Amino acid sequence: MRKHLTYLTIVVVLLAVVWTDFSKKIWTDSNRVIQSDVIEYYGYLPAAFIYHDLTLKFRGEDYGQKKFVIWATDLPNGNGVFKYTMGPALLYAPFFFLANELATPLGYNNGGYSTPYRLAIVLAALFYLALGLLFLRKSLLQFFSESHSALVLLAVGLGTNLFWYSTFEPGMAHVYDFFLVSVFIYLTFSWYKKITFFRSVMLGLVIGLLTLIRPVNFLFVTFFVLYNVWNLKDLKYRFRYLIRNYLQLILIVIAGFIVLIPQLVYWKEITGQWVYYSYGKESFFFLHPHIYDVLFSFRKGWYVYTPVMLFASVGIIFLFRKYKMLALPVIILFLIYLYVVSSWWSWWYGGSLGQRALIDLYPVMAFPMAAFFQWISTRKLFLKLIFSGLVFFSVLLGAFYNVQYYYGAIHWDSMTRKAYFDSFGRVHPSAHFNQYLQTPDYEDALLGRPEKLNEQTKSETIHDVIRRIKSDPKWYNLVKEKAKKKNISIDSMLQLDARYVMKHE
Repeated sequence: MRKHLTYLTIVVVLLAVVWTDFSKKIWTDSNRVIQSDVIEYYGYLPAAFIYHDLTLKFRGEDYGQKKFVIWATDLPNGNGVFKYTMGPALLYAPFFFLANELATPLGYNNGGYSTPYRLAIVLAALFYLALGLLFLRKSLLQFFSESHSALVLLAVGLGTNLFWYSTFEPGMAHVYDFFLVSVFIYLTFSWYKKITFFRSVMLGLVIGLLTLIRPVNFLFVTFFVLYNVWNLKDLKYRFRYLIRNYLQLILIVIAGFIVLIPQLVYWKEITGQWVYYSYGKESFFFLHPHIYDVLFSFRKGWYVYTPVMLFASVGIIFLFRKYKMLALPVIILFLIYLYVVSSWWSWWYGGSLGQRALIDLYPVMAFPMAAFFQWISTRKLFLKLIFSGLVFFSVLLGAFYNVQYYYGAIHWDSMTRKAYFDSFGRVHPSAHFNQYLQTPDYEDALLGRPEKLNEQTKSETIHDVIRRIKSDPKWYNLVKEKAKKKNISIDSMLQLDARYVMKHE
């Protein structure tokens, strides 16, 4: 039984996801699954394979019974361009094609947005989560015991916000990144054991896909370069080793570039540029990173809303003690990735449960987490009980946050210390919850300015105004149109409109 503990753990995680999926059935709601950022991630597929027009000019045409929702930035040449790259669409594709074949025979609208298409994305998330957990298992077992590896898989699968993005927002990029990073780590270990043509090609394809989902994910190459490097001497040897195997490196680069070609061709055809920056005024502010806020703030602090990752971070110390081949790549990648994520203008990353931008690091942080669990197991009984209790509580709390977020006891972007403690232990928000919230200053953040956050003193809070907007179909549709034009999310546009109303009413 103990031999298969990691498999059993993966089954438990997947059963929890399946139970959540099929008890809530979010794919039956036309406003769920293909929502927010997913509308643009997914848009490539219906545009290319149903409407056969990636210029998106078909948006103004009548397609009869076919229903579609396309968000894009309108260009001076009359074309529309998607803000996000097509990486997620490539991973949705097999499930999309199946849904597209079945929609008409099953009596559903075949415009690309009906129930079968939404269910396809839910199943895609489940599929890639399962593969990600399996590959992570294979990598963990190369260094850690079955029991410690199983605990890590359970903690990551159920005790973090990965669970939310595997169930309630399955179209978001994070579960797909989790899968790809897990595969990438496994391939890195395998490549250094024995270099083969297949492993080189697969490494290139995975790096290409990671970059195509989120360009910042190219930073994971750091892990590949520094794996099993401990000091300057090792680093020099590593570079000589890579130079000796330059043909394999070229193969990796070629395979990675092949994955990027469709995106480059798309940009060239739609915008006239081979590389196009589609984020408009959104940018990084590398001189003013919000590292403390990203880690500790009550709005989106990683250690606040994913507390088990605090133990994973402490576990890096134990990697240095016992697993030197992993220590340097983990700490260097963690610090670089954290710095870049913290430098983005919206360091809270819009509406989300916790610090979603760091979910991509979970397969990497699984190793120091396992090292920490291993250290606990060697302590005296008293310390073992204390630390085990703390870890158990952090996993339980992380899982409970998913429940709170679902019922609104955690707000998507406006949490404060008061709001956090008002909701602590509650499933549903209290009657006073909204008055403790503080909306982020999106306008100043876009310009890289410090936020001017003031306590809400007006009788009507910003969230009351947002509810007013949503209850008025005409007003809400106008907000959606403005969000499209400004190339920002609906949540962000709602905040801006509500702030304007409160200022001028």
